[in-house]
Amino acid sequence: MDEKGKGYFKYGLLFVLISITLFAAFNNMGSVIAFLGWVVHLSMPVIIGVLIAVVLNAPMRGFQKLLSFFAGKIKAKTGRKIPASFIDTASLVLTLISTALIIYHVFDVVVPRVIDSVAGIGDAFLIYYPKLITSLKGYGVDTAKIEQIINYLNVSTLVDQMSENVTTLVDTAYSAASSVVNTALNIFTGIIIAIYILAGKKRLKCQCKKLTYAYLSQNKAERLCEISRLCSDTFFYFISGQCLDAFILGMMFFFVMSIFDMPYTVIISMFIGFMALIPYIGPLIGMLTGFLLIVMISPMKALGFVAIFLVIQQIDSHLIYPKIVGNSMGLPAIWTLLAALMGNAFLGLPGMLIFIPLTSVFYTLLRENAYFRLKKKGIQIK
Repeated sequence: MDEKGKGYFKYGLLFVLISITLFAAFNNMGSVIAFLGWVVHLSMPVIIGVLIAVVLNAPMRGFQKLLSFFAGKIKAKTGRKIPASFIDTASLVLTLISTALIIYHVFDVVVPRVIDSVAGIGDAFLIYYPKLITSLKGYGVDTAKIEQIINYLNVSTLVDQMSENVTTLVDTAYSAASSVVNTALNIFTGIIIAIYILAGKKRLKCQCKKLTYAYLSQNKAERLCEISRLCSDTFFYFISGQCLDAFILGMMFFFVMSIFDMPYTVIISMFIGFMALIPYIGPLIGMLTGFLLIVMISPMKALGFVAIFLVIQQIDSHLIYPKIVGNSMGLPAIWTLLAALMGNAFLGLPGMLIFIPLTSVFYTLLRENAYFRLKKKGIQIK
């Protein structure tokens, strides 16, 4: 058999094996889904670690550029060269410290105030509830349904129900505690994995490149490296654009809330900016938090805050966010919005964070291929 015949035989055998595998998978779809779920559950710490590394790589690259700039200045003045390994390590340490400080500061300031505000709302409700019922009855309103709901939510009633279903509650609490512990362990392990990835990213990059060139032809290896570089840069620009949008959104809330003399201006603006790192959904969480903080001071100002939020959020969602994040990756605004909606529909919050940069990669590759084909056919479209 000549070389051409061997090639046909190899690809034919591969096609048969793939067909048999797909046929067996479709006939045992339940087992396949269970196996994939087991694999995902087993590899969850690695998945979390990779996602954390991708997110933290953006500020780390920023610190690397900043420290490299100062290292160049020091070398120009003193002639002393600062090792690249020191810059990489310092950048990683600064990234971890700054991230931890931001998270701690936001939740140390905001969360206790929200808890106090919710507790205050509950206390105020218990005080004003009898007056509200009396007022409604005075206007001829039938309050039987309202009283029935409130009585159902009464603490003593809840205690009785909990006593009757104590076994179920214990089992549920145990399952919830186990889930929380497993999640905490996965996150902790993921953070450790992310640190190892960031600390050795240059070595990992070199190793992956060696494997690619070792097992693929040079043209395919070079193309795969180009696509990998495009993915890395796209995720970097996406995270950078996300951070810039969060900063702009936080500053907009700060100035507008200052103009209308809203309480907790700094805290709410900071928290909304922080939550805006989560595309589209994060600011809604910030709005609810801000409403809970303001409503105990002034219900009218709380309603005013919701109106301010709706206006600013519309401006950000339709003008600022698609423009900043889309332009930072070379992605049109409509594609950015559609990618976020599709990602949320398929995978929820993680899907939103993944689909936007992946769509940018797909868009860039599709555009390059389309231009190449048009040029090959000698067609120019203006």
